[in-house]
Amino acid sequence: MGSNYNPKLSIVRVENLRLRAFIGFIDWETEKLQDVIISYSFKYDTSMASETDDVKHAVDYKKITKGVIDFVDHKSFHLIEALAEKIYDHIQTSGAPLQDIYVKVEKPNALRFADNVMVQIDGTDRYNTSVIALGSNINSEENFNKALDHLQQFGFIMQRSAFIKTKPLKFEDQPEFLNGAILFHTKKSLSELKMHLKQIEALLGRVRTENKNAPREIDLDVTTYNGFVIDEDVAEFPFLIDFVQQLQPEIKL
Repeated sequence: MGSNYNPKLSIVRVENLRLRAFIGFIDWETEKLQDVIISYSFKYDTSMASETDDVKHAVDYKKITKGVIDFVDHKSFHLIEALAEKIYDHIQTSGAPLQDIYVKVEKPNALRFADNVMVQIDGTDRYNTSVIALGSNINSEENFNKALDHLQQFGFIMQRSAFIKTKPLKFEDQPEFLNGAILFHTKKSLSELKMHLKQIEALLGRVRTENKNAPREIDLDVTTYNGFVIDEDVAEFPFLIDFVQQLQPEIKL
């Protein structure tokens, strides 16, 4: 994560997708299909998409919508709460870059004297799960403790790996590193989390140079986020693989 990280977030919104489904506890001999109206939105960093005008850098909202149609239309659900959760999960698992997901499921004429019943899920109310890797070879223990204090100001440390000493791998003429990782719950989006980590690094005195493998007070990296591997370099560091396997064994590397 470079010092020039500056995401450009945009909102994609799909409104009033009208489908038909069986909702409620069903008597199959008398029950009829009912209208279900679905709206959703999400944010993502459109920097590359807008700069290149290339669809491969854009989120495929058509594919997401097709997935919603496939598992909702003419299907059966007891509760619209469960349906809204399934849609939310479907969107979230479409890609790590999707942030601030919002889902609304409406059931028109579900109650006498009421036009509508709806369930809304706002992703900003949900906690996101991340593995954050820490590394330092300048006043390591002190800077680890300071970094952990800063992190607890905007999230919860649920678990931590062992903190271990490792030899420098790419630039060997420097002291050993202290490395570790935490399982972190936060309401911060991926872009916000990355910005907060960069801020903590600066507060603890890290100065970036042309040699990105130089000694450092602290290095904080988002390794996983909501089940996705974020750090493309994770395979180059065996200890990072071990940390993820300890903290999120369900993620396959």
